[in-house]
Amino acid sequence: MMLLSFRGISVVFITGIGGYLIISGLKPNRQYMDFISKLIIRIALPCLMFYTLATKFTIEDVEFWWVYPLMAVAINLAGASLAYAYMFFDNTVKRRGEFGVLVAFQNGVFLPLAFAPVFFDSGTLPYFLNILFLYNLLSVPTFFTLAVWMVNRSGGINIRLRDFINPPIVATVLGLIFAIFGWGAYVPEIVIKPIAAMGTLATPLSMFFVGGVIVTNIPKAKAVDWRDSVKITLLKSLAFPLLVCLVVLIVRPPEYVGLLLILESVMPSALMIALIAPDDGVSHKIIAGALLLTYLISIITIPLFMGVYGALYG
Repeated sequence: MMLLSFRGISVVFITGIGGYLIISGLKPNRQYMDFISKLIIRIALPCLMFYTLATKFTIEDVEFWWVYPLMAVAINLAGASLAYAYMFFDNTVKRRGEFGVLVAFQNGVFLPLAFAPVFFDSGTLPYFLNILFLYNLLSVPTFFTLAVWMVNRSGGINIRLRDFINPPIVATVLGLIFAIFGWGAYVPEIVIKPIAAMGTLATPLSMFFVGGVIVTNIPKAKAVDWRDSVKITLLKSLAFPLLVCLVVLIVRPPEYVGLLLILESVMPSALMIALIAPDDGVSHKIIAGALLLTYLISIITIPLFMGVYGALYG
């Protein structure tokens, strides 16, 4: 399990380096980054969610399918609770909303999708993809509601109800409706193919965007700007997965439930946080540092904790 995990994270890490090198040569500015952000949130991610749910998502063969979406919410809330429990004792945290979101939310879609072909063969891969899609059924809407609320509340920005009705949430709801009623099979190919093509842009565009955030903020960061990023990394990449492993050890849930719990808990911080946080000169420095550190340490922590899963479930 550790060797397979290392292969999976190595592929993603090399892709991330490629995105960083490409974006660093373009000298990204704020207007350029805003454009990429809008492409991801308004087009690429909604297309990915709708296409995946409408055409690949089935629940007939998944026993207790409703447990997996609730798991995602539980993990996000547990991560947020851990972050705010820490901040109760540490008053030096600068951006409490961003701090909480970076600990609470993980790369729950793109990175596990990259791991899936490494872990599973053609016989078991469809089942894992089904439960992964089920897991993220509420993960994406939770991010674009709870995470948006946390960041805006921390920054003193008023948020309206209509702010929660955004393209990723609408696409998730529509995709779920199409999946439940089997309408996905009746969408004309001339329509579904462009949607699928635009959905494939979500991962590379996210890599480019995060590369731009790192390029524009890391060189400007001082030693004090790294303090919160290091704290986030220790909580997100070590403390939280350790707690989840302890819960799995005590409860011993079914194999796939244990796999998703441990796998998602050890994933690096969500790339999308950089899309919703205000670029005020401080926030993005913390975010850039946390994303960089959680992805770097994941080269070690993901194989390590997947090895723990392998030891627990044989």
